[in-house]
Amino acid sequence: MKSLSRALEVLTELSRHGHPRTLTDITNAVGLHKSTVHRMLATFVEFGLVRRDEANRYVVGLGALDLARAARGDAGPDSVVHPALSALHESTGQAVSYGRPRGGHLVRTATAGQPAADPGAPLPMHATALGKAYLAHRPRVEVDRFVARAPFPRLTACTVTDAYGLLRSLARARTCGYAVEDREYAETGRAVAAPVLDHDGLAVAAVAVRVPSRVRHPAELRGLAAAVTACADRIGAGLLDEAPPMTVLAHAQGA
Repeated sequence: MKSLSRALEVLTELSRHGHPRTLTDITNAVGLHKSTVHRMLATFVEFGLVRRDEANRYVVGLGALDLARAARGDAGPDSVVHPALSALHESTGQAVSYGRPRGGHLVRTATAGQPAADPGAPLPMHATALGKAYLAHRPRVEVDRFVARAPFPRLTACTVTDAYGLLRSLARARTCGYAVEDREYAETGRAVAAPVLDHDGLAVAAVAVRVPSRVRHPAELRGLAAAVTACADRIGAGLLDEAPPMTVLAHAQGA
C-alpha cells in the first residue's frame, strides 16, 4: 500500500500543474528516488493516465481526465465518441471502429455498423490503419521504441514486417493526416484511419472505416479520408472541450 500511496502522490503532484514537467522536476517535488518515479510514470503512461511530449516531459493524460469526469458524474467520453462514430457510419455506409491506448496497447473500444470484435483485445499496430494512424502521431521516442521490436509478425502476404517499411508507412500517414491499410491485417479487408489529437498534436486515439477488399480499390479509400478525419477531429474537439481543468483531478484525488 505504501508504494501505491507514493505512486498516487506522483500523479497528484503532476496534476497540480497545467504544463509538462521533467522527470527531475517531479522527482524533486515528491522527494523520491528518480528511478522509482520513472517506473511509476512509465506505468501511468502505459495506462493513459500520463503522457510524454516530444521533449520527453510528462503531463496528465486523457485517461486521468476520464477519472475526473467520473468523479464529477459526467457522461464521459462515450457521449462524444458514439454519436460521432454513428454519424460516420451513416454517411459512409461502412463499418467504423475507434481505438485507444490501454495497458500499453491499442485496443478497439467502440464500433458502429459492426459487432464489436474481441473488444479490449490488443490490435497489431504495424498492420492496422488504426494502429498506424495512432503511432504516426506519437512522440519520436515512442515510435523508435516500437519499431525496435521489428521484425513484426506477418499476418497476411501484404503485412509490412520490417522497420524501414513501417517507418515509411508512418511518414506517409504523418504527412497525409491519415493511414491506409491494404489487406495487411486480413486478406478480406482494407481500411483508412485518422488520429484523434490532443492540444499538442499528439494522438490519444484513432478512428477507422473498414471495407471488404473486394468492394473498393485502395485509391477509393482515400475518398473516405476526409470523412474519417472530420470524425476524428470532432471527437478530439469534444474530448478536449469536456476535459476538466488539471486541478479537478487533484480535487478528485482528495488533494
